Amino acid sequence: MRAEDTGLGDIALAATTLYVTDLDAALRWYSEVLRLTPAMVGTDGHRYATFRLGGALVVLEPVEAALEPNPPGAESTTINLIVARPATDVRAELAGKGVVCGEIVDSPHYSSFLFRD
Repeated sequence: MRAEDTGLGDIALAATTLYVTDLDAALRWYSEVLRLTPAMVGTDGHRYATFRLGGALVVLEPVEAALEPNPPGAESTTINLIVARPATDVRAELAGKGVVCGEIVDSPHYSSFLFRD
């Protein structure tokens, strides 16, 4: 996006931050269940971990770092990932690991489902 197209200036990157009550437990879950490895783990006022998911960054930070903290389960953030594997296979694998998954929804170009981290 060009700087003149937005009042923000040039947008170099977008990231979504998910606030967690226990960063170490969240890191274990993302590693064991989703088989993701953080691109970076560091401290910037609070500890954090950053995952690179396609062209997006997802940052895990402790809930204390949030501008307006909510109790666990009160937030409703959705991250949409388009993957090459069939949604039925991914869902079955996650459900087999105890992850709460929604039903598969078929769209014209892809199939999707929601899951709770």
